[in-house]
Amino acid sequence: MSTIENIPLTEKYAPYIRQDRPIPDYSLDFISSEDLEEIEDGIRETLRGVDTANLAIAIAIAKIDQLALYAQSGCKSYLEYLDTAEDRLNMSRQTISDYKRIGETYLQYKSKLQEAGFQEEGNLHKLRYLRLALSNHRASDVFKRIVSLSFRKFLDYARGPSERSDIPNLEIKITSQKIMIDGINILNFDPELDIHVKEELGGYLKQIYKIRATGNVPHIINVYDDDEARAVERYLSRHRSK
Repeated sequence: MSTIENIPLTEKYAPYIRQDRPIPDYSLDFISSEDLEEIEDGIRETLRGVDTANLAIAIAIAKIDQLALYAQSGCKSYLEYLDTAEDRLNMSRQTISDYKRIGETYLQYKSKLQEAGFQEEGNLHKLRYLRLALSNHRASDVFKRIVSLSFRKFLDYARGPSERSDIPNLEIKITSQKIMIDGINILNFDPELDIHVKEELGGYLKQIYKIRATGNVPHIINVYDDDEARAVERYLSRHRSK
């Protein structure tokens, strides 16, 4: 856990976000428009608001750990709080951990990010890999590239030559009934296959491609039973939360 400095919150955490990028007061009336330009302007403005709000959520979750606010819920540690956070915040542990990493990274490198011209729209998930990039490259180059590169290109750059995956970049979309890989549905089972087998295989493939869609490489771990699987999951959750 980060050291808590004896600085008033109004000085330490405000403003959290770029002063020229406040959370916008936008309208959703564009959805009833039949004018393409108005609809596109509305989509862009709404996306700016969504990303700014997501950054605020990320910083708030990081703040819960940094200021030990979890103690207000009766928890003795952030990890103990995380065990209850899924119900408290209505989001998965992995999502909470991702938000926390983004918030912590933004707070740590806020000045350098703003100096480089970093904007949150479409770029927040790059922050999950900023520290990795800094461990493999010169800082001056990293902050230039986090602004200029797409998410997938920045991820490849952040990993460095020794960690880059040979798996090609794919456009992955997952729905309740389909896994679309570059526009092709790969969930095509024999009609005579048992429905329960289809559901199990489909769920398994969705987990794999959900990880691939983030730019990461899934790994399979052999376990003896459900209890061991849950133990591994708990360990990984604690590891990711760090």
